Amino acid sequence: MIIGLLMLIMPTAIYLATYPLSHRLKPRLRQLYRIVGGIIVFAGSASSFYFAFYTGDQGGIAAFYFQIVVILAYVLFSVVLVTANWLV
Repeated sequence: MIIGLLMLIMPTAIYLATYPLSHRLKPRLRQLYRIVGGIIVFAGSASSFYFAFYTGDQGGIAAFYFQIVVILAYVLFSVVLVTANWLV
């Protein structure tokens, strides 16, 4: 149960912790990070919460896998932005 809570809370906590550090990105990339990253993290976690609380046991399993997809999408998005910032 604790691992599930950490999976749901950690992407949001990491996004909020890296929000001030996003000033190192170029202005357009910073804006893209703040908007798209926020949507990925908050909408993804909200969807996982919905699956976990309202759809029974199989919803909990779906929430687990969906949250893994959210985490991977956020990491991939962050890596792409940092690479784009470095190359441009």
